[in-house]
Amino acid sequence: MSHHPPRRPLPLIAVHAETASNAEQRVTELLGAAGASPGEVHTLIAAIRAGAVEGAQGEVITLDTQAPADTRDQVQEGWHRAVETISERLAHIADRTVHQARTAAAVMETRPVTSESEPNSLPTPVDQVGEEQVQQVLEAAERIFVSLTGYTGFDRDLSQEILAVVLKSVSAEQQQDYVQQLEAFAEASRERLAQLYGKYGPGGKFADESHCYLTHQPESVVVCERLDTVPMWLEAVWNDELDAELTLERFTKYWRFGLGPS
Repeated sequence: MSHHPPRRPLPLIAVHAETASNAEQRVTELLGAAGASPGEVHTLIAAIRAGAVEGAQGEVITLDTQAPADTRDQVQEGWHRAVETISERLAHIADRTVHQARTAAAVMETRPVTSESEPNSLPTPVDQVGEEQVQQVLEAAERIFVSLTGYTGFDRDLSQEILAVVLKSVSAEQQQDYVQQLEAFAEASRERLAQLYGKYGPGGKFADESHCYLTHQPESVVVCERLDTVPMWLEAVWNDELDAELTLERFTKYWRFGLGPS
């Protein structure tokens, strides 16, 4: 019986993420101050991301002619298949990035604007979210989550704890109408949410609650909406108050990059 040596973990790029996040936040602020709508800003940044992915795909395609020399036909064929698979995957990610941004932008542009807010004013942060607001959002998130998964075995106390933090990334101007905003997002993104929970949620093919518990919690719907709307703001409040940075990082990868074909 043959024993295969353990596979080496693939290297993970962890150099440019913080710089990119800061740059994205700065660009968002500048475009917002110049009068660009949130939906337009979101779409523009997504287009830049998609272009970067397409650039990476172009680099991968050039590897097709660089298979190791003097190797068997099987090795050559495996090399070409690997290059083809990776390039197709990158193309899918680029297309999906733009599509998801357009969907999210459409939701943003249809949100009601409160009369108190100025058209180009910066959002007003909130220091604390009231218990009643947390409960209302949680009830909406539970309805959406259960309708998609049929799962009710989640930890409601944990949901309240997390939402009290996550909802700090919703501006004071948007708090009152946030339930409607969340429901509009869920309707526009229902297919993506169904894919997410179908793969990583309760009973999913790749379900692993110990690796990322958010996939089994209803507040994950809110996290998805915030990731599509104000990812840097969400990351800031999460990392500042919740002792689970890897959880958000893993969930973000599922939501942004893990919904393609298995």
